[in-house]
Amino acid sequence: MTFQGSLGHEHGHPLHGKREWVSFPDIEPTFKSLGIKETKTKPDGQKYYSCPAIIDYTVTPEVKVADSNVIAMYLDDKHASEKQYGPRLFPEGTVDAQFALLDRFRGFLRPMGNLIAGCTPALLEDPRGAAYYSQTRLQLYGRPLSDVFPAGSAERAGAWDALRKGLDALAIAFDENKEGGGEFAFGNAVTYVDIALAAAFLWTRYTPIDRDGPGIKCVWDEIKMRNGGRWEKFMEKFENHLQVV
Repeated sequence: MTFQGSLGHEHGHPLHGKREWVSFPDIEPTFKSLGIKETKTKPDGQKYYSCPAIIDYTVTPEVKVADSNVIAMYLDDKHASEKQYGPRLFPEGTVDAQFALLDRFRGFLRPMGNLIAGCTPALLEDPRGAAYYSQTRLQLYGRPLSDVFPAGSAERAGAWDALRKGLDALAIAFDENKEGGGEFAFGNAVTYVDIALAAAFLWTRYTPIDRDGPGIKCVWDEIKMRNGGRWEKFMEKFENHLQVV
């Protein structure tokens, strides 16, 4: 399970069953053994497996689904047909529009990942998973995580500046949704876009950093103060669902 998958399930569509955490290096062999398909195929033809995934044993034959987006749509349709759990995360006819908006938001917040990447292994209470993360990011960035947006660098200062501008653009986008009164990304209630955004913010809250001075212990410390405390208030909608177990 991931923050995004967990929030989506707890807020929109609670799951009743067994939850298991899978270490990064075990995802592919575990999914293959369970018959869960790859999330995507890489340009070099290799299959890529990623969490979260679910197996729905309430139907016959059981349904196996991977990827947060696909799982959310599956559960939304399933529970809507069964008239369970109230409002939908994907109101009728909004799937494409929500994903387009989500792509736009991710562009605003891309610097956030660069600020956190070097410190993410500290979040993982799993030595094998932390080592795997460090190795794969070495391949991605072409340098050790200790050298990725390091403390005091112009690169890191630029990432902070870009994130602040991205948050400002995000605030404008929320204001453009007149129906939501500035509280929701899409429409006048929590939808999947809000869930995905909350999960991204949650990642910044749980990942400790030691590269920006004593006043900032995590990137969330800066985010929650931006735009008049708007994002801290936004996260209050999800406080009852933030316990990740």
